[in-house]
Amino acid sequence: MKKQWMIGLGLALSVAFLNVNAQNTMDTKFGIKAGGNLMMAGKMNFAGTNYTSNYVPGFQAGAFLELPLSESLSFMPEVMYSQKGGKFEGSAAGTTGEIRTRTGYIDVPVLIGINAGSQIQFVLGPQASFLTNQRTETYVDGTRTTSSTDKENMRKSIAGGVAGVGFRLQPHMMLNARYNFDLQSAAKEDINQDKARYSGFALSLGYHF
Repeated sequence: MKKQWMIGLGLALSVAFLNVNAQNTMDTKFGIKAGGNLMMAGKMNFAGTNYTSNYVPGFQAGAFLELPLSESLSFMPEVMYSQKGGKFEGSAAGTTGEIRTRTGYIDVPVLIGINAGSQIQFVLGPQASFLTNQRTETYVDGTRTTSSTDKENMRKSIAGGVAGVGFRLQPHMMLNARYNFDLQSAAKEDINQDKARYSGFALSLGYHF
């Protein structure tokens, strides 16, 4: 229910803000952005033991709009492809095991930008993520034993949030640093992995036309 509420709120805000800006389209900025991220997959329960994911690097790329609401506020919807993942490690009886996950999502953050002067901008808002692909690999003592791209036990959409700051490097270019977090697990509830939630940091460079 929380997911549907957040997505609905984001869409409602989109319509409202687009209407507000309908007579001010000359100030609307369209841009592209790309960068890297460092994500982890939360906690996974296996055989009664919780394992915490390590961070793994990934990439992201997409497009954004910036629609000014005032001199200090902007409405900033985005559509991004984001690569996320995690690595779980454990050992028993002299054997080391790893589970490595790599997933792709279309992230749709619906953000409000707060300008703090001409060079710094803070952003905050909800995000909906839509699963595109996944790969899970299991390793024993460094040797891969299984590999799966099955998405049956994974949520197709996830509600989350974004908070961050942007630094204007020149009139058309912005460096963005953000923290992304999911409010729901990547796995479906019926397999009891409610703490397997993606979160992490992203750094990207954006250019608007």
